[in-house]
Amino acid sequence: MTNGILYTPLQASEIDELATVLQEDAVYEFIGGMPAQDDVVLGLQNAIQGPPADTDGEYWINYVGRLVQTGEMIGRLEATVHDGLAEVAFLYKSSFWGRGYASEGLLWLHEQLRRYIDVSSLWATTHPANLRCAALLKRCGYLPVPTQGLPKLYSYDEGDFVFRRSVC
Repeated sequence: MTNGILYTPLQASEIDELATVLQEDAVYEFIGGMPAQDDVVLGLQNAIQGPPADTDGEYWINYVGRLVQTGEMIGRLEATVHDGLAEVAFLYKSSFWGRGYASEGLLWLHEQLRRYIDVSSLWATTHPANLRCAALLKRCGYLPVPTQGLPKLYSYDEGDFVFRRSVC
């Protein structure tokens, strides 16, 4: 728990609720635009199932965040662990932006990764116009890195800003 938010592993019974919570243009503005509700649900179902069976040493970690006082769902944290690194991401309902929840949630996720999974570095990518995300990553100890010579990053799209943080 952090700052009045309880993070728990995403469960199948929460998928429809989470898809509804995140179904707003602002949430998807920099990640391809708002998908159809059915596509969000399918993506979350796939996230719970994890990587394909032929993927060796890859883990998908998905948490949902809820306000402790009310139980209201506010968003999700995720990490894709592969090749000794973790790619992290976060999506929160826009009415909860600017309150420190995403920063604290990301730091909480770092601790989970440090304690339970053998990774040497944390990575995040963002669209160059997503200045809020870039600022949040910097506040959480990420440093911008050049895009030449990157390790394999599933979340990287040509032109993205890339950030790296040590696990410690």
